[in-house]
Amino acid sequence: MRILLLVNGSASSVTARTRVLIQTALAEHHDVELAMTSRRGHASRLARGAAATGTELVAVLGGDGTLNEAANGLAGTECALAPLPGGSTNVFARTIGLADDPLEATN
Repeated sequence: MRILLLVNGSASSVTARTRVLIQTALAEHHDVELAMTSRRGHASRLARGAAATGTELVAVLGGDGTLNEAANGLAGTECALAPLPGGSTNVFARTIGLADDPLEATN
């Protein structure tokens, strides 16, 4: 499966170590590309671009804002979205019962 790991490096609980661990875990069984957001609206553009090139899943390591942007970018596409909690509150991830640990949430 082709996965875009979309990371908000400015998110409150995203560290370089966490990013590397998640990327490594996903790459064990999948073709993973990494993209880092750099400004408001960037996650939407990156997600839309990934869907247009055949990426099957966008995994978002960031908070609710980054997840919202990615979801808007994927609207109307066949590409799936997977939240990996990395923000300060992670309301969406908690609501759907994901673990607070983003590495654990990859399972």
